[in-house]
Amino acid sequence: MRTSVALSLLGAAATGVAAQSQKPLPTAVAVNNNPVGLVAEAVLPGNNIKGKVVVKSGDGGVGTQFNIELSGIPEDGPFTYHIHVNPVPENGNCSATLAHLDPTERGEDPVCDKSKPETCQVGDLSGKYGAITKGQTTFSASYLDKYASLVEGTGAYFLNRSIVFHYPNKTRITCANFKITNAGPAPFRFQPTGTGISSAAPIGTNPAQTTGGAPSPSGTMPVEAGASFSTSSMTSVVAALLGGAMMLML
Repeated sequence: MRTSVALSLLGAAATGVAAQSQKPLPTAVAVNNNPVGLVAEAVLPGNNIKGKVVVKSGDGGVGTQFNIELSGIPEDGPFTYHIHVNPVPENGNCSATLAHLDPTERGEDPVCDKSKPETCQVGDLSGKYGAITKGQTTFSASYLDKYASLVEGTGAYFLNRSIVFHYPNKTRITCANFKITNAGPAPFRFQPTGTGISSAAPIGTNPAQTTGGAPSPSGTMPVEAGASFSTSSMTSVVAALLGGAMMLML
C-alpha cells in the first residue's frame, strides 16, 4: 500500500515537472519603429579582443542591423556574446554589466533555439545568430535582429547598455558601451527660396518693410528707400503732365 502511494506521488511530481518544462516561452515583440538613419557603435578597449560592433536601424525602421568585426580572438573558443543590462563603468569592470538584456524575463534555460529567435532573450545575440567558433582568431558577422530596439524608453532599448564577450566557462573577456555616432537626418525646416530675401534676416530688414510697402513691380518707376507714393501725390504728377501737354498744343 505504501509503495503504491509513493509511486503515485512520484508520478504526479514527474507529471508536474513535465508540464512545467512544456510551458510556452514568452515571445519578444518585433520592432518596426526604430529611428531611421540612427547609427551607434561599441568599440572594444583592445586589451585582448580588438574590434567593434556597429548597429543601425533596419530599412524603414524595422529591426536593428548588427555589423561585427573582431580580431585578436584567443583560439580556445567557442565564445559567446550578449547585450547586458548595465553599461560598463569607468573602471572597465565587465562584471558590473550584470545579466543579459531580457525584457520578456524568459531566462537562460532552456537554451536559445535559433530557429525561433523571438523566444530567445533579446540580448542573446550569439544564441540567435551563432557563437564565435573555436580556432577563429578573426570574426565578422552581419545580421538583422527584429527584436532589439533603438527607441528610448522601451524594454528592448539597448543603446544605454553594453555588449559583453565570454569564454566557454562564461568568464567575461571584454566589454564595451554603445554610443550614438549618427542620430539620423535633422527634422525638415522650410527655407524660402527665390525671394531675394534671406530667411535669417531680422524683422525690419525686409525691403518691403523698409520702404513701407511692397516691392515695385517690374517696369515701374524705382522708389528710393524711405520714399512712398500717396494717391494725392500721384494725382498732382498726372495733372502737371497734362498741363504741360496743353501748353505745347497751344
